[in-house]
Amino acid sequence: MGIVRDEDIDWMIYHLITGNPGCNGDTLIKLTGLGLDAVNASLARLKRYCLVDFCDESWHACSLEEIIFRKQMASLLSDGFEISGGLIRYRPEIEENK
Repeated sequence: MGIVRDEDIDWMIYHLITGNPGCNGDTLIKLTGLGLDAVNASLARLKRYCLVDFCDESWHACSLEEIIFRKQMASLLSDGFEISGGLIRYRPEIEENK
């Protein structure tokens, strides 16, 4: 396969997610022919950019409203908060026992 850049992999996986509702990691590996590490790295980047999310055992593309909301929330909330599956959760860092 001639894909070298992460951006090319991300573009391909994003379009597979939008064209195949309900697909999971195994499906993406089969459709792309890429290895587990490459697919997982791409999904992590796409999720970090608020373009995709994992819910009900499958990946889906985020709507424009979700993208804007997540970006605004990320800038408003302090560390320890996360948005996952449509829920806002507080997960403070665990202090190490001395």
